[in-house]
Amino acid sequence: MPTYRTKRVLLLAAGALLYLAAACPILAAEHTPGEFDFRVPKGSTTAQMKVWIRESSARHGLDPFLVQALMEVESGGDASAVSPKGAQGLMQIMPQTGKGLNLGDPFDPSANIEAGSRYLSQQLKSFGDLRLALAAYNAGPESVRKYAGIPPFPETQRYVAAVANRFIVLKTGKGMDAFVKKALENAGVGK
Repeated sequence: MPTYRTKRVLLLAAGALLYLAAACPILAAEHTPGEFDFRVPKGSTTAQMKVWIRESSARHGLDPFLVQALMEVESGGDASAVSPKGAQGLMQIMPQTGKGLNLGDPFDPSANIEAGSRYLSQQLKSFGDLRLALAAYNAGPESVRKYAGIPPFPETQRYVAAVANRFIVLKTGKGMDAFVKKALENAGVGK
């Protein structure tokens, strides 16, 4: 039976997740677990994309649904995407970061997924926390260190919530609200 402290922690965590998810309600729709929700780059197939994601995820110790969620939020599956700030390809890698990752062609889907997975893995190892790693992926590790947490940039805060929510949707087939409700039920909260 969960203790009062466990219930309190779960409630606080659930509240924080729901607060973050409120910034991206469109991502809360229910899906089939693992469903792709983006266009597949020209010359590729959904099956090939899944292989690239699975292989890169395995090489870098990541959950493939996390890599997919990040890619969906970053580019929507547009291998030729270029952000206003200059980030390129499926995983939206900045040119300077790409050089450090030995990314030759940022518009090559396979190479971009590999580099983005490696970069995310580096951030996870550096910060030891998924939310901070996602914030570092978006705003840069220097910003996360400077603010000793998720930077106070609305774009970065929405980004972390969007990737986290999409990850949960891909993993469970349900939005964050359903995920938190089930976690609370399993902990005996609200009964």
